[in-house]
Amino acid sequence: MKNQKRSMILIFLLIIVALSGCISSSVKTDETVDNGLNINSISIGLGGSEEDEGITVVTYHFNLWNRTNKTIILKTVEPILSKDIQERLIDRDIKLDINEKIDGDTSEALTGTFKLDTRGLDKEGIINLNINVNEFNVAIEQVIGMNEP
Repeated sequence: MKNQKRSMILIFLLIIVALSGCISSSVKTDETVDNGLNINSISIGLGGSEEDEGITVVTYHFNLWNRTNKTIILKTVEPILSKDIQERLIDRDIKLDINEKIDGDTSEALTGTFKLDTRGLDKEGIINLNINVNEFNVAIEQVIGMNEP
């Protein structure tokens, strides 16, 4: 009888813990947040230059999602490159000047290119450079005001 009471109390406590876990996990996590930019997808392409065959043109495309509930002005975007890739850049100015509004909870497709000095490398050598463009420095401008009671 005593063991049966303990079992019932233990089951009751487990049910309470399980229900409280279900309630807290039911909070919606995909709501628009107060701040945050995300990259939905990134793709890169490598191609040869028409002027010089020792130059590889890297083109990248990505979607920048404004998860905020406020309009922002996207000023500039610059890919973050490894030191090895930076040393091969033909032109060090790879920053994109955008200066466009992105409304809250919308995304903007962006494209950029830069050129690398790949003289003396064959296709395999260029592939072995491991050209990754998956992080960006982003400069934004946002209008804010004082909260009124």
